[in-house]
Amino acid sequence: MKLTTIHAVPLAYFLEVAQSGSLSAASANLHVAVSAISRQVARLEADLGVTLFERESRGMRLTEAGRVVQQYGRRAFLEAQTLQAELQGAGNLDHSTVRIACTDGFARDYMPYTMALFQRRHPGVDFVLEVCAPDHATQMVRDGAVDIALAFVVAPQDGIEVLYSEIAPIYAYVDRKHPLAALKRATLREVAAYPLVAPTPDNFVRRLFDLACGVEGLQPRILLTSNSLSALVGYQAYADVVYLTGSLAVRNNQRAERRVLVPIATSAMQQRALQLQAMAGRKLSPAVRAFAEFLIEDMGGRRRSVPVPKPRLAGR
Repeated sequence: MKLTTIHAVPLAYFLEVAQSGSLSAASANLHVAVSAISRQVARLEADLGVTLFERESRGMRLTEAGRVVQQYGRRAFLEAQTLQAELQGAGNLDHSTVRIACTDGFARDYMPYTMALFQRRHPGVDFVLEVCAPDHATQMVRDGAVDIALAFVVAPQDGIEVLYSEIAPIYAYVDRKHPLAALKRATLREVAAYPLVAPTPDNFVRRLFDLACGVEGLQPRILLTSNSLSALVGYQAYADVVYLTGSLAVRNNQRAERRVLVPIATSAMQQRALQLQAMAGRKLSPAVRAFAEFLIEDMGGRRRSVPVPKPRLAGR
């Protein structure tokens, strides 16, 4: 049987079971009887001639074939929405919604800035912004929960189309009167010699910094650790500390905050790539395409792409 003949209802029920992990959870979410959902999933399996789930005591687990159908189903429903938008609007962006995921650093200023600027040109576009960790942002794109994501990666991502990519070094962000501000480039030892604020150890910037310091035998003084980047930047307004960040996240605030970015001369601080991501194989709606192109132009990409850097530590 060809995938193009899959009926919408069995596919929709299958996707809900795959997302929620059980027939009972899918029933509660859809307000449909468990027996009806089970029959539709069984029908889909019979039509395709494959097993989509492993039935377990604690729920339903996708088989390899199930994961393939899940990806197809997500794209199919999303592209149906895109087709409807194109037919109704014929390229008009009015009454459109763009769903984005990004990390906390971009949510503080960069994404609000670009969204507001875009809406001045296209007032009919609304946004939904999800703030989360980079790997979760990427997963939301795969799941179709968002249209695009702005996230950091260190390795290629399955199921993702990279619309734009650039190397994203980590800088020391300091007050203009800080001793590091006079340097064109600082060593990791010079940065670690001053008090810092840093995100929690699960943050990728923190992991890179801790690993690099461990290799060089450094023990930096971290005055504040927080899972809120806004709290770290806010603390920096009252204490003369070093904050580790990428350039794009603070690009619009440097002058107002009277701070400068100082490059850190170690390869460990240059292992990240910043990517604008979309679901592989998905046709984006006119509004999403327009905003993605707007972001790419703003970041200076002109649709160029660079490879993800291979992880390595200084001195190796």
